[in-house]
Amino acid sequence: MFEDTKAVAFALDGTVYRGSKLIDGIDEVIRHCRKLGKSVFFLTNNSSETRSQIFHKLRNMGIDCTFREVLTSGYAAALYAHRERLTNIYVCGSKNLVSECEKLSVHSVEPEEAENMLIGLDPEFDYEKLAIASNVALKVDKVIACNKERSYPGEEDCLMPGCGGMVSSVEWCSGRMVDLTIGKPNTFMLKEVSEQLGLAPEEILVVGDNYDTDIVMAGKFGSPAIIISSHVYGDAVSVENVGELLNLIGEPAKPE
Repeated sequence: MFEDTKAVAFALDGTVYRGSKLIDGIDEVIRHCRKLGKSVFFLTNNSSETRSQIFHKLRNMGIDCTFREVLTSGYAAALYAHRERLTNIYVCGSKNLVSECEKLSVHSVEPEEAENMLIGLDPEFDYEKLAIASNVALKVDKVIACNKERSYPGEEDCLMPGCGGMVSSVEWCSGRMVDLTIGKPNTFMLKEVSEQLGLAPEEILVVGDNYDTDIVMAGKFGSPAIIISSHVYGDAVSVENVGELLNLIGEPAKPE
């Protein structure tokens, strides 16, 4: 069905792994894509870990990938800030997000020096940090969110609160809405894949488990999509398990 696509962009949480556990069969699917000559990328809204950490996590799980193939919403937000030459950014997020920004010469400043603010998932977010971010939001030129994802799947199907909870609390308390959300369903990361490979949107297949982020992103960009879900959607092909992906992505896998 998707034989003409030349690249596959996989979501990570809930598609490739859940917490520290690889989803059964996904490694075979990724190998199958590469055997068919398709480029493979991994797109995640996770902004609390660096690209390097995600890359090594995949490698340690036995997934053959390169650093270039891993894109995170934290990296994407830092890249956007770098390209737009945004200065004096207060980073309301994890130390890893600050580190990701520093690698692109996007330097984090103290709240009182802020002219812009970047919000990313912070497992240590608390009342004090909410108060600081809410006050910063009232005075800066631009507020950027890594993503507004409500939740993501953790270990043993445990629901984990996402960056959207932090963003919403800052918006509610300050009365200031964010100016830009850079992660999925924004097409920023998918556009990066397209430009790196020189491919048209219809040549990139998106595979994910979250309709509101993965599939909506694909639709906005004009890319075909497969969702791993028991629900049926009109704008994506639905499969209930990872094994069904093998025949959909290209010619049937031959027994080894």
